[in-house]
Amino acid sequence: MISKNLLLSIYFVIFSFISSHSWAQINAALVWEEFKQLTSQNGFKISAMVNRTEKGLKVSDFTLIDIATETKGAARFEIDLMDIDFLERSDGSVEILPDYDQVITIRAYDDSELSSFDMELLNNEATMMISGDVGAPVLQINSPLIGVQIKEFSLPEKYQGNNLLDASLIFRGLVSNQAFLGAKQDNSKSAFKADSIDLLLDFDIPTAKMNGLINYELDDISVISRQDNFQSATSVDLATSLRQGYYALGSYTLGRGLLEFNLSSSDGNLKGQVASENSEVSSSLTQDGLLFDAYFTNGILKLSSSALPIPIDMSVRNANYGFTLPLLNENDPQGFGVRLGVLDLLISRDLWGILDPSNKLPNQPINASISLTGKSTLSEDLTDFRFDIYTENNGEQFPVEVEEILLEKLNLSLMGASLQGTGGLLLDNDDLSTFNGYPKPVGSFEFLLSGANALVDKLIDSGIVDPDTAMGARMMLSMFAVPIGDDEVRSQIEFNSLGHILANGQRLR
Repeated sequence: MISKNLLLSIYFVIFSFISSHSWAQINAALVWEEFKQLTSQNGFKISAMVNRTEKGLKVSDFTLIDIATETKGAARFEIDLMDIDFLERSDGSVEILPDYDQVITIRAYDDSELSSFDMELLNNEATMMISGDVGAPVLQINSPLIGVQIKEFSLPEKYQGNNLLDASLIFRGLVSNQAFLGAKQDNSKSAFKADSIDLLLDFDIPTAKMNGLINYELDDISVISRQDNFQSATSVDLATSLRQGYYALGSYTLGRGLLEFNLSSSDGNLKGQVASENSEVSSSLTQDGLLFDAYFTNGILKLSSSALPIPIDMSVRNANYGFTLPLLNENDPQGFGVRLGVLDLLISRDLWGILDPSNKLPNQPINASISLTGKSTLSEDLTDFRFDIYTENNGEQFPVEVEEILLEKLNLSLMGASLQGTGGLLLDNDDLSTFNGYPKPVGSFEFLLSGANALVDKLIDSGIVDPDTAMGARMMLSMFAVPIGDDEVRSQIEFNSLGHILANGQRLR
């Protein structure tokens, strides 16, 4: 079976030029020097024959060796690459032209055992070009089809037998552009588009009692990213880089996505499907913090396993999640936030039956959304934060003081009942005695609950809740809420400056 590191290595071989930032001049020799520097930064050393040609450089007998594990006696990975020509063109650009008729051989060592894989390059009029002005190079990759697939393989003796291994990674309609700017070319802009990406892994190793199939299909991919003041060539940590102006922005949109898998071993099996029609993701990393938001539509999750009592089968029409997180100690309050939402979440009848074995409750779509924001002060940078040193045993003060929490939106609907809420609290971090070691809150929340009695009646009718328990729940609800309509109640929970907690004006604490 191909490991994750192996697939990353294959991807690195084909697209390694995408991440570079120290060009001095556009010519074949300097492109090759940059390639060597890049491979070293990624933990490999190069063994190759380099010859000057009339049009540039030709690299042959080309091998990458994993230097991170070389000192252990044998390299964990060795990758024999195809010959590559670096051709200097009349327009001042350099074309990177691999010999697509050759194979890539990957040798993986595990102590004295050797596994090898011959990878065939797939190509349809692919072009890779370095162009642009001196000091501001642009890498362009264009191809109707480019990828790799396994041609032959050899496993250690203990796995010998009637083995199956089929794997491929294919990009169709690929258009990639990356531009570098700045004195050290440390400011980059990237645009990546592909009509589709297909990943296939099919394996059966009888002696290891392992087999499986993984199929991943992704359509209409578009990725845009930018970073400024990147400082990878120095030892500057992330917090210092952010203070010195480093930032990274990115967004991507995806069309239909489908992941199918069926895995088996001596421990059991796992089969499933994850799919969606459209996805959008945006993120930013700046001195102001980390911002992340993701949206997708028409999602499907199906999962079955010998370890699960029943299959999981769920769908959702729309979903989103995101957060805003400050990272640097700025000695002033900074904003944070959490955003979650699902629209028309539907659970399969089999899964719903765990809650309702009598099949009397309506299996209706669930809708939920929540948006929390606030302000907090950091006493140290969270870029180097380690949670394990802030345990009760060592008494260290947690490096985050929350000063304000706002419930901007809470909407929940389930089986005909709905709950809405808004409100906020200010937290007094200087008063840790009123609430026994916790900051004293001052503020209020207001909630509107509809259809609660009807829901309780359904729970009684289904046998999930007995009448006495339901009566106790109704009495408890009446302590916190007041009726304002037909099966509709309102509740205001207030935390006042005296340390009291009130529900609709009645003191609870």
